[in-house]
Amino acid sequence: MRRWLFALSRWSVVAAGLALALWGPMAMWKGWDTIQIERGWSLFIAGAIALSGGLVTLALGAVLSRLDHSIRIAERRSVAEDAREGAAARENLVSRLRPVVESAPIEVDRYTSGGAVYVMYSDGSVELRGAGGARRFASVAELKEQVGF
Repeated sequence: MRRWLFALSRWSVVAAGLALALWGPMAMWKGWDTIQIERGWSLFIAGAIALSGGLVTLALGAVLSRLDHSIRIAERRSVAEDAREGAAARENLVSRLRPVVESAPIEVDRYTSGGAVYVMYSDGSVELRGAGGARRFASVAELKEQVGF
């Protein structure tokens, strides 16, 4: 619903309630003088009904006014939360796009066999150091495949 239409309907309800609440006592006052005849009695009753209906309609106008204010506050909060979430999402995206600096793997174990030294690292890789130099394998399975175990 458009905001101007909601405001117009809210003020229309308040105006109708005010008109009924003002017309009711006037009708009761006018009907009091002729209460002996049927028309006066009917006017008095209609005025009482208009007064009570006007008060109820004014209360409904107040409820609509509160509802309109609550909607505006919720929209402002929603916009503020969207802005905060957008900033957090941008920060998260920037942190995800920033390259992760990996630390060098740590030496976990060392094993010597037949003149060769096998060094195992924390990332699962194995380095074979021998007389011909050093060679690094991504895993023990790759080492076994290359050496022929």
